[in-house]
Amino acid sequence: KTKDWLVVAPQLASFGTGAPYINGGDVENKGMEFAFTWNDKIREFQYGANLNFTYNKNKVTRLANTEGIIHGDTDVLFQGSTESYRAQVGNPIGFFYGYQSAGIFQTQQEADEYKGAKLPGAREGDVIWVDRNKDGEITPEDRGMIGNPHPDWLAGLNLNASYKGFDLSVTMNGVFGNQIMRSYRSWSDSPKDNYTADIFDRWHGEGTSNRFPRLTTNVHTNRQYVSDLYVEDGDYFRMQNITLGYDFKKLFPRMILQQARIYVTAQNLFTVTNYTGMDPEVGYGHGKSWVSGIDCGFYPSPRTYILGVNLKF
Repeated sequence: KTKDWLVVAPQLASFGTGAPYINGGDVENKGMEFAFTWNDKIREFQYGANLNFTYNKNKVTRLANTEGIIHGDTDVLFQGSTESYRAQVGNPIGFFYGYQSAGIFQTQQEADEYKGAKLPGAREGDVIWVDRNKDGEITPEDRGMIGNPHPDWLAGLNLNASYKGFDLSVTMNGVFGNQIMRSYRSWSDSPKDNYTADIFDRWHGEGTSNRFPRLTTNVHTNRQYVSDLYVEDGDYFRMQNITLGYDFKKLFPRMILQQARIYVTAQNLFTVTNYTGMDPEVGYGHGKSWVSGIDCGFYPSPRTYILGVNLKF
């Protein structure tokens, strides 16, 4: 449990100075960690494995203001966008905040029959927004939690083996149960700007898409709402590192060196994920240590190949 978390104190802009940091919040983390290790030897063949799992749930339990909320920045997803994340008592820290969708109107009849005045003027191909507070309208009060950047599970696996001078090491890791908010999808940009390839999956007739709305040249809530249209599954499994080496000391035992090892390493060899962005391992930045999982188009982790030599005298 983290007590007296440093937060920026609320302050009117008329003060003319930056807001101070205060000890103003408590954050609770509950979970479990598991670790399994195995090492064995069969004559000259040695091998081992290390497997670890971490399960964690995160929740803000106290904030030093009457509202119980620390509001996130605006203009994060696109220029003019409302806050897309916040800290709020009873919820995960830095959770994604916005409107919830319930698919796409496939026909004009479906749009016309949508109850009440929730979406006046809705057309086929538009997003069906969820009226969370059941007041018959789509208003800012219908916004809520639309994603959690914190994974439920973290996993890591290391395998190693050696035989007659050869050595092999494999490291893998995975993250499961979190979401990512992807900002550069461009659904909220001007229709005159470039779009990503997601535009080919847009609605363009009955049954063509229940995820991405129609394309229009007009300013429309399909693109102007901060919503779960920007939120994706953040699970991934990554082959982090593979190293294969050979120590020539085994071949030439009389050499003066204690070790003459040559090795080749491949880092970030491949990633298995449903995330459509460049890299599912994203942070946020912008001076907010408690915010994560917002992909603003950061440079992805490179795939690296290394050839090296270890000499030991």
